[in-house]
Amino acid sequence: MKQIANLIRVIVLPMVITIPLVGCHYLQKDIGMENLSASEQQHISQLLSQSPTRGFSVYLIDLPSVFKPNKEMEFIYKNHNVNIKTRQQYRPAFKQMIALREQELKHTRPIDIIDGTFLKNSYPIQAANNGEGIIFERMEDTSTPDSARILEGYRWQDGVTLKIEINAQNGLASRYDEDRKESPRLYGNNVPDKLQEMHRLFERIQPRDDLQIPTERGICLGYSFMQEIDEAWKDIYFGYTHERIEDFNFVLSSDDFAEDYPLLKKPTNYFTEGRGKTIYKGRRESHGLQIEEWIVKGSYFVAKDAYDESLGYNDDIGYKFLMTIHMTDPTPKTPKLYMKMYYNPHKDSTPYNEKELMVIWKTITGSIRVRPGAF
Repeated sequence: MKQIANLIRVIVLPMVITIPLVGCHYLQKDIGMENLSASEQQHISQLLSQSPTRGFSVYLIDLPSVFKPNKEMEFIYKNHNVNIKTRQQYRPAFKQMIALREQELKHTRPIDIIDGTFLKNSYPIQAANNGEGIIFERMEDTSTPDSARILEGYRWQDGVTLKIEINAQNGLASRYDEDRKESPRLYGNNVPDKLQEMHRLFERIQPRDDLQIPTERGICLGYSFMQEIDEAWKDIYFGYTHERIEDFNFVLSSDDFAEDYPLLKKPTNYFTEGRGKTIYKGRRESHGLQIEEWIVKGSYFVAKDAYDESLGYNDDIGYKFLMTIHMTDPTPKTPKLYMKMYYNPHKDSTPYNEKELMVIWKTITGSIRVRPGAF
C-alpha cells in the first residue's frame, strides 16, 4: 500500500503543478511584446507608421490612418431621452434628405383620426458658417395618442449633419382633461422647454474633422465635439474600418453604466460566444489607465448576400480583441471605454499572423490616454 501511495504522489504532483502553469498562459499580468522577425516587423510598420491621433469621448487614441471613420455616429444622452447622430454629408444631399423627410411626415396619417395630423409643427433653426436646419414636431408613433411627441431636429454645418431626437409631451387638448387630473406631468406641455433644450444642444455640439483634436472642456463625438462636461448619462458608439481590408475594424463605445463584474471575471462565453477559444486574457497599465483585455480566435464574421443582407456567421476563422477601462467604476470624468478589434485574415491578401496582431493591438491600445484639457 505504501508503494502505491508513493506512486500516486509521483503521478498527481506534476499534474497539480502543471495545471496552474497552463492557465498562466492565458491570464498574464501584461500582454508581452512578441519577438518579430525583420520581415514581420516591416509588415506591421507599414500599418503603424502613420497613426494620427483620434478623439473619442474624453480619450485619445493613435489609430493607423488606413482606418477610416464610419459614416455615422450614435450618441444616446440622458438615459435614452435624447438620441443624437452625426454623419458627414454634402449640402445638396442634406437638402434633399430634409425635403423628402418633410413630405414623408406630412403624408403620414395617425391610425386614430382624432389625433389630426402626424406632423404637428416645424421650426427653422439658424446655424453658423452659412449652415441651416429644421426641427420637426411630430407624433411619437401613428398608433399612440398624439400627446406623446418627438422633436426631430436636423442641422447641417461645415459638411456635417447633426440629428437630434428628444421625447416631449403636449397633452393640452381638451380630450385629455380627465387624464391630466390624474397624471398632470404626462398630459402637460413641455414642448417649449424641450425646444430650448434642443437649441442648447445644437449650440454645444459643433462639427469637427476626425483628426481635429479639441483643447477645451468637453467630449469628442464622431465628426463633432460636445462642449462642457455634465453629469447626464451618456452612451457613445463609433467605429473605424480598414479602407482596403474587409472585416478589419475597430468598434468603440463609452458610457457611464457600471458593470457588476470586471471583464476578466466574466464567464468565458461572454466573449467566445461558443464559437471560438481564448488565446490570451490579462491586464496592464497604460498612461495611468488600468486595461483589461481578452483575445479569442474563432468564427466571428458574417456572410452577406448580394443585397448586403446577413446570412449568418460564415466559417472563416479570425480574431476578436476586446479591452475595457473603468468597467465597474465609471464616472462622467472617467467613463467606461470598451473597444473591440476584429480581423479576418481570409479577407487580406497579405494577412497578419497572430504574433503581428498582438503587437498591432498592444501598440494601438497602449496609446490610449485621457485628452488634456477635457475637464
